[in-house]
Amino acid sequence: MKKLMLSLCLLPLLAAGAKADPFEDFKAQIAAQGEALLKPFAMDLGGVIGGNDFNSGRGLGFPGFEAGLAATVQAKPSNSNRLLRDADVNAFGAAMLHAGAALPFLGADVMVRGTGYSGFSVIGGGLRKEIIKSGTLTKFIPDVSVSAYYDVIDYDYFKGSHLSLDAAASFDIPVIKPYVGVGIDRTTLEIKNVNAALNGVDATISKPRYTLGVRLSPLPLLYVYGAYNILHGETGYSLGAGAKF
Repeated sequence: MKKLMLSLCLLPLLAAGAKADPFEDFKAQIAAQGEALLKPFAMDLGGVIGGNDFNSGRGLGFPGFEAGLAATVQAKPSNSNRLLRDADVNAFGAAMLHAGAALPFLGADVMVRGTGYSGFSVIGGGLRKEIIKSGTLTKFIPDVSVSAYYDVIDYDYFKGSHLSLDAAASFDIPVIKPYVGVGIDRTTLEIKNVNAALNGVDATISKPRYTLGVRLSPLPLLYVYGAYNILHGETGYSLGAGAKF
């Protein structure tokens, strides 16, 4: 339990990366270099949000409920993301609180999530549908689910949205539960509060994301997980913990 609590406490620090606010130079950088910086920045931002979409291919099952904390960190900005690179940002990410509940009769889960720190906020939700479920006699069959999320993004100098579609598969074996997944992130950002020439300018980009992870259940109802991600071509890591009833 102490290790679980320590992991929960460290998640926001991991997501913040090398700087308390990795976006603090957004206004100065985009005012100096122009709107071309927006799309690569949106690509990287969408990846660290979408990296928190799943940690298993198994649904909750009615009347199941789940709550936890997750973080995804990108090791460095992409080469095209001059906005963060020129601001000397290294690792950066997003930590999010999340909760989910199984819906009766539909065989689906509804999820909500959100975060807010250093003037940056994301709030959203989604649906997850289990399409293959293993059983007591068929543990060798993976659990497979698909999910979709929509998030609203806000910051002092930009606003926008993030839409993600995912497919995940996992094995429901005791204690150690490996999982893999693929997703696509469509991120739209609009500049605000910068200057008259740039305010209202927007950019949209869609890119794939890949995940390989392990979820552990050290105690009944509790879990922790870690994952390696390829976030739109860049290395990333996810870590999370929660309770499932």
